[in-house]
Amino acid sequence: MSGRFRAIALGAYMALTGSLAVQAALGAGLPEPAGKMVDVGDALLHVEVMGSGPPVLFLHGGLRYFDTTFALQAPYFSAFRTVIGVDQRGHGHSPDREQAFSYTQMADDTAVVLGKLNLGPVDVVGHSDGGNVGLLLALRHPELVRRLVVSGANLRGGRPRVLGFLRSLVARDDAPPADVPSPLRDQYASVSPDGARHWPVILAKSSALWATRTVLTPDDLQAIHIPVLVMAGDHDDIALDQTAEIFRNLPLGELCILPGSGHETMIDRADDFNRLTRAFLDGKTVP
Repeated sequence: MSGRFRAIALGAYMALTGSLAVQAALGAGLPEPAGKMVDVGDALLHVEVMGSGPPVLFLHGGLRYFDTTFALQAPYFSAFRTVIGVDQRGHGHSPDREQAFSYTQMADDTAVVLGKLNLGPVDVVGHSDGGNVGLLLALRHPELVRRLVVSGANLRGGRPRVLGFLRSLVARDDAPPADVPSPLRDQYASVSPDGARHWPVILAKSSALWATRTVLTPDDLQAIHIPVLVMAGDHDDIALDQTAEIFRNLPLGELCILPGSGHETMIDRADDFNRLTRAFLDGKTVP
């Protein structure tokens, strides 16, 4: 087994959506954030800053936002780091625009936010869509990223099961089937300035985004010359061979597969996600 490949066998699976631990963190465990809108030129992004110490930027997954993606990371990291959370266009507290969602746009928006905050280089942690954005941020704005952790990132879109799930949400939003995780819709409606009626628009845009034929190429990855920890669950929605392809093409990549975890590693394995991420960002050997 390669010294760069580390499989971490660490216990039982936590529920994905509507996790009791996440709900508790959202309700009581988060530090009091300092949220504000940052103008990125043609849009406003909601940004939260909490804690003190070296900065670490968190990039949320699709159909989620900072508070719901990283409810179990913000209290932990803000005890010794300055935590920055960005809600991308149309996600969470950030108003939507007419344009389609774009990973490149999200990366460039994030770069503007870091410039407005006078931060960089920073450490970056991205989950799912946020992992893609983190990789593109490191590629397009290398001066802004020191170290990067991605979990559930992908090179190519068009995952049939995920896209089918999204289409079912779009088609049946008024009467969702019993297995649809309504907390996603409810969480969106509770904070979005666009209101609950905009939810089908967000679903349609996310469906198109997730069908992106090429997110990054191997040549793109080979041009990223910072340390990157590539993380995934052993039951991740992203095929493990695609995760391995990301790892193999990064000059300074490390790979960590978390057994007993699905796509939401930061929820399924919160303690281990936090510990491994902290060690990597501190420049220590990931155990």
